Amino acid sequence: MTERGIPDGGDERADRTATEREFAWESPVEGVAYGIRRETDVPIPMRDGLELAANVYRPVGRSEGGAEPVDACPVILQFTGWGKDFYWGDAEESFGEAWPGTGVGYEPWAPPIAETCTFEAENPHFWVPHGYALVVVDGRGFGRSPGTFSGFDSWGRDVYDAVEWAGERPWSNGRVGMSGVSIISILQYYVAPLDPPHLAAICPWQATPDDLYDHGGIGPVRSPNPPGRYPIPHDPAWEAPADADVLTGYDGPEEDLFAEITVPTLICGSWSSHGLFSRGDFRAFRTIPAEHTYLYNHGREKWATFYETEAQAYRKRFFDCFLRGRDERILDEPPVRVESRDRLRNWFVRTAEDFPLPETTYRSLSLDADSGALVEGDAPERVATVGYDATADESVGFEHTFQEDTSLIGYQRLRLWVAPEDAPDADVYVAVRKLDRDGAEVKFHGYAAPLAHPVALGFLRLSNRSLDEERSTPWNPVLDDAADPDPVDPGEPVCCHVPIRPSGTFLRAGETLRVEVSGTFLGPESPTVTYPARERGETALGLGTVNAGRHTVYAGGEYDSSLLVPEVPVGPER
Repeated sequence: MTERGIPDGGDERADRTATEREFAWESPVEGVAYGIRRETDVPIPMRDGLELAANVYRPVGRSEGGAEPVDACPVILQFTGWGKDFYWGDAEESFGEAWPGTGVGYEPWAPPIAETCTFEAENPHFWVPHGYALVVVDGRGFGRSPGTFSGFDSWGRDVYDAVEWAGERPWSNGRVGMSGVSIISILQYYVAPLDPPHLAAICPWQATPDDLYDHGGIGPVRSPNPPGRYPIPHDPAWEAPADADVLTGYDGPEEDLFAEITVPTLICGSWSSHGLFSRGDFRAFRTIPAEHTYLYNHGREKWATFYETEAQAYRKRFFDCFLRGRDERILDEPPVRVESRDRLRNWFVRTAEDFPLPETTYRSLSLDADSGALVEGDAPERVATVGYDATADESVGFEHTFQEDTSLIGYQRLRLWVAPEDAPDADVYVAVRKLDRDGAEVKFHGYAAPLAHPVALGFLRLSNRSLDEERSTPWNPVLDDAADPDPVDPGEPVCCHVPIRPSGTFLRAGETLRVEVSGTFLGPESPTVTYPARERGETALGLGTVNAGRHTVYAGGEYDSSLLVPEVPVGPER
């Protein structure tokens, strides 16, 4: 970064109409039009008189010192719960190399991410030289913003006011978009249903409001940021008014938020965030009624993929269309981009008109407890059982070897007859695995530790097995979270449907799909350390359990236990 000089105005102004400090620098990106002006601690007024603190990155001309700001910029706004001044340079040092999802900027041909890019936010070194303004805001009660924090779900009104502020700046073209990862993604779902007039598009990237806490009723879920482990700084740049509001949070289901979103939306949903995110991302895509809704799917590192060349170019086409009104190529593209994973670093990209893919056919594979096989067709005539210690790192598995190349993309569902022998309830964990022709497991990237994951995961607390019949499909059972718990008699088999998170996997002829059922997360892999992970083998889930004694799986005869898999015609994998 080369400093280009500090404009007049000094480091501080009493009336806070300007920033604490501002300077411009040249972007390292070659062949682009603009340099960058950065303004810190910019006050954004809220309707109750409180001012939030923001960093603003704006284009400046590159001729004669590059001091002239550029008018009529589209704006990308981002609210963060980590702190606007918590930059990637700090994040790498704080989290260490073993933090899940590291590998940011792993492409040798891509410009490195700026050390001064806010953690999980868009990179100013990419966007501003292309004529965009970025605004990164500390939410109420966080970072440099004063006030009282009352939960991320209460920030919708403040985000609305910030959108309108950004849309009315003299340097704005009046169109504001939102983008960012994780908490920056979640907050977009709280404001878009409020429909701020200047909000023109959103790009929530891997995270929805309820996703982290949804494990089929298993819980409680421990926060991914344990108190005190990585404390969020709170050093307000100014004081809040004495009569500032304490905002009220949203307490409804996330589907109600999805149903009210009408602005163009680009969602990222991954195969690699099972256990933390992914369920809600795909549900959001299927629910949002906006005319222009896109799904960008991947199965790799969470942060690295956000900043990679292809993903940034895709987001730029999206925002160039809906924030700038030019480059309409995305209107002619299929709205769904998915990856079919073959190996850890080998995958195939497909496009489609919808998700699940319209050409999907569902194959039912019945569990055979005698042979440990997944067999096509009806359940075996003979009833058989197999069990595991629900408190130990044990599992039972069932396998199917494909005789021809096969692509499985979408939702899987496990219909399971199971009996907890020694308790009135049970926590059931499901792992779907790929085995190569030699019987060795093929692992894939996972954002949540352990960093190498199976194909897909499923979760269910047995007393939470009641289905929402209206929202469920044969391939995607939706649990009725409002239903009263339904305990079982110990030793009595009951039927349940375990929702399995979406996935995309290519299996070559002779390779095997294995489904495992266990009473512990990942079963025999025996991960023992909770999030955040510091090394491979640790687990992200601090889930409480009701398990005791043994679980018995029933299959055959009247016990029609089966795995439903989504098969699509083999395409680019050939």
